[in-house]
Amino acid sequence: MITLISSLLTLYAWVVICLLLYFLFLIARFFQQKSGRKSGYALFLVSAGLFVAAAVKYMWAAPAITGDFLADLLRFLAGAILIVTGYFLLALMIGKSS
Repeated sequence: MITLISSLLTLYAWVVICLLLYFLFLIARFFQQKSGRKSGYALFLVSAGLFVAAAVKYMWAAPAITGDFLADLLRFLAGAILIVTGYFLLALMIGKSS
């Protein structure tokens, strides 16, 4: 029973995080449409997809939150993509030259 609850809470938390990433996707897409400058908005969905894939992988390993190499790699890649894309969008929106 505890494992089921832990699995569902893990999945729920990552789904909420992915919804926040979806809002970043919408902001970046809106900025690209209005400014005409490429914002790389699709990478926010790639990052969200990788986070969901890692969460599903860990859902079956509950209550562990680390230790699965593939899931850890997916989370690392998603985080790296998110950091780079987020910084690029920030620089683009505040007018820094890239």
